[in-house]
Amino acid sequence: MNYLITLVLLFNFSICIAQTKNKNSVKVAHENTIYDILQKSWVANEPVSYLAPVAHINSVGSRRIPLREGENRSSNFYLFEANINLSFPLFFGKKTGGQNSKRSRITFDYNGTFRMTLDESKPLTPGSNKVGFSWYFNLYNNYTGWAYGKLQTEQNQMLDSKPEKLKFYNLLVRVHHYSNGQGPGFFYVPDPDTPDVFRNSYLDGDFSTNYIWVQLTKGTFNKNISSLHQMSLAYRYDFGDETSSLAYSMQQEESYGRHRLLGSYDYRTEKFSEKLELHFRTELGYILDNLDNFQANLVDDDNKYRFNIRALLEIAPKNHRAVGYFVSAYYGRDYLNIRYDDIIYSIQGGITLSLDKFFF
Repeated sequence: MNYLITLVLLFNFSICIAQTKNKNSVKVAHENTIYDILQKSWVANEPVSYLAPVAHINSVGSRRIPLREGENRSSNFYLFEANINLSFPLFFGKKTGGQNSKRSRITFDYNGTFRMTLDESKPLTPGSNKVGFSWYFNLYNNYTGWAYGKLQTEQNQMLDSKPEKLKFYNLLVRVHHYSNGQGPGFFYVPDPDTPDVFRNSYLDGDFSTNYIWVQLTKGTFNKNISSLHQMSLAYRYDFGDETSSLAYSMQQEESYGRHRLLGSYDYRTEKFSEKLELHFRTELGYILDNLDNFQANLVDDDNKYRFNIRALLEIAPKNHRAVGYFVSAYYGRDYLNIRYDDIIYSIQGGITLSLDKFFF
């Protein structure tokens, strides 16, 4: 699995670098129809692919049970952290199609997150692998109205003849399987004589869940200054059980959380320069249900750590094509699968990678 993940990362990285060095690169076309902008708003709201060398990830306090060899016990830095987000369209409304079909997209998704430690031989951590399907749909926009409402002519879909701001509401429904691909086993017990002292096994513990994600996004595109604001509110429900093919480990019950509220704000603009895009995103999460079985890997700390927050700032020069540059910060439960009982803060910087780059 580690070799496969490394190959996927190198493949994507090589394509992005090749696009960056292409001397015959062309200026990105600025489409001027309503549905071009709406479809681009889906891309703009996708998870960001990135490579962060020398990523700083540290516990917020003293760990009850220290990290082992292979879990990055030697440093508070990792050699790198990478997140690869791939989305393959299975259905996408064409320009010649009906207006309602152009409001919709169905994709097959893969998202992988992993880290390379600074321990002996520099092993990779078990990765977070998310695989499934997503459906994107524009419910309403102030140029053509509600979906399945009265259809309007193609001429009335041109941005030039419409008000300064395109306002819209998008729906996202996502069904994903999420696991780290490890064998049976969940906890690490340092001393067999004290079996009640344990934590999650970050090296070889088997993490698995499945979720339905329903998200509503309110967006505004200002065509005069080429800026896009998107605010999203989502509900995630994790399903499955120990015996089903869609597994949910029994050790995660009342510990990992099955019900979550998530929110995000995403802002993109060319206001400061036509040669680059400025991108800011902040994401919040809160676990809603019973967490009686959760124990943070911290000394004398009974907090359930329901809340997490992430902020990211990206600068994407247009002539760099698929590559941008970012800094980010995170606080909360570790987002790398079974490490969720490790409460961390993280500061990272590096490059963003995109084969379907968002541009106005």
